[in-house]
Amino acid sequence: MTDRTHQHEYAANLVGGLADAGVDMAFISPGSRNTPLTLAFAAEPRIRDLSIRDERSAGFTALGYAKATGVPAVVVCTSGSAATHYLPSIVEADQSTTPMIVLTADRPVRLRGTAAPQTMDQVNLYGSHAKMFTDLDASDPADGRAAALALVDHATTSPAGVAHANIPFDIPLVPVVAVPPALRQEVVTSNDPPLDVTNISPFLDGRKVLIVVGGLGGRALSNAVTDLADRLAAPVLSDVQSNVTGANVVRNGELVFAAHDDRKMLLAVGSHPPDIVLRLGPISTAMPLWQWLETSGVEQILIDASRLTDPLDSAATTINADPVRVLERVSVSRNRDDAFLASWMRMDQVVGVALGESLATLPFPSEPAIAAIIASSVPDGSILLVGSSRPIRDLDAFGTKRDNVTVIANRGVNGIDGAISTALGAALTGTPTTLYIGDLTALHDVSALSEVQRLGAPLRIVVVNNDGGGIFSFLPQATSQGVPSETYERHWGTPHGLTIAPIARSMGLPAREVIAPADLADACGAPIEAPELIEIVTDRSATLDHHIAVRRAVALALARDEQVEERL
Repeated sequence: MTDRTHQHEYAANLVGGLADAGVDMAFISPGSRNTPLTLAFAAEPRIRDLSIRDERSAGFTALGYAKATGVPAVVVCTSGSAATHYLPSIVEADQSTTPMIVLTADRPVRLRGTAAPQTMDQVNLYGSHAKMFTDLDASDPADGRAAALALVDHATTSPAGVAHANIPFDIPLVPVVAVPPALRQEVVTSNDPPLDVTNISPFLDGRKVLIVVGGLGGRALSNAVTDLADRLAAPVLSDVQSNVTGANVVRNGELVFAAHDDRKMLLAVGSHPPDIVLRLGPISTAMPLWQWLETSGVEQILIDASRLTDPLDSAATTINADPVRVLERVSVSRNRDDAFLASWMRMDQVVGVALGESLATLPFPSEPAIAAIIASSVPDGSILLVGSSRPIRDLDAFGTKRDNVTVIANRGVNGIDGAISTALGAALTGTPTTLYIGDLTALHDVSALSEVQRLGAPLRIVVVNNDGGGIFSFLPQATSQGVPSETYERHWGTPHGLTIAPIARSMGLPAREVIAPADLADACGAPIEAPELIEIVTDRSATLDHHIAVRRAVALALARDEQVEERL
């Protein structure tokens, strides 16, 4: 061969193998060294190739696409520092078990360790955060397809994660003639291996079981939990991003569980304690719940397909497997204890009424009410992607759980980075998407607004702007005598004085501000046909008081109801 056509044929076979294995989306950042890969993706009709100028944004866009579909997207970049910008999204993908395939172009092997331009050590660049690393040799085109199938297999095999291939390319990087896409080939998929785990049925049968569900879930998990909860007469505390709904779900679970008396004693588990807790997935957003699990001594079974260990170290039995497959094997033979379930459902009803009344008394805009409005208003059949920090916590506490809305969040490492890009990736599936974030999260990824506008995906961005880091008002830094107030504002409060809507408009994105609750509900509930940004400004200094008022009202209502129940 001449003109190094072999490396272009290798790229074509690699990309064809990815398509054979079901990959259908690639996010490519501009560069010269990745030219063989870029041309191969552009020529492959089964994979949509989109250009994302910023590699950091491209990584998160791929992450959002994979979280929404379960199918790994591919990111492609040139050599040098470009590959380092993927790291934040790779860490999130790794710890949230989200499949991702990373292809980094590299300089020829002979230039490694030299001062050649745009050259650095890219071997095993992401360390333990990649499930798989391979340094490919593009000299033999026949090897390309096998390499692709290995990447997809490693990325998708439970627990899912990141597969990274580094590919050295030599000049000339452009072929003399275009290389056609590889011919399609059938991929033979293997069945899941037999499940050889502890049978948990004897632990659950005839006992008061509380089911706690965390992490990102979907319809299969919801159905499996709903079925088991019905057979056990077990109440379910489901994290908002678990997307588990059903008759036994305590819809105000965070507020029910967190309600406490003047002595800080939890009312729900104090009055109606479970015999055993069945934990599915990683720890939930609700801190009072996982703190209780960590310290209560209650018997626990944890089922989670993860390479990470339980941070609470409180489960007597841990099963590293897909919860759905394990739950399908549970058999129950003894009579149900409906009274335990009924008590939790009654508490849920009492809290729901108290929540509605309390939210109505708060001056608007209040952040608890905003979360409730967004949760209840977004269109049926859509995705609600929620940012870390306060939004995910407020949605978990004050939002309505709906079985026709899919909630997604970046809770692998709980970062605020890349939220707009993640939502863009979800919206590029074609499913209308609402992104609910704070102002610092928006500013952290503000350059992605230009990509949102350019690509025109059905994405509505709702920014709650409290001019800084509102979540820190809930932490000891805000009130500690060891932290001067001016130091707190400079390093934690971090006011910026910016309005987000004009920034969005400067990038060509339609944007507006809303003030009234009805306007917010109308804006969030309208069909999402094109990208836009909605901003609502709140008072950071009042946010903590609003939360305290709601939680106090809920706790008082629950305590009064418990006293009535005791006298019956």
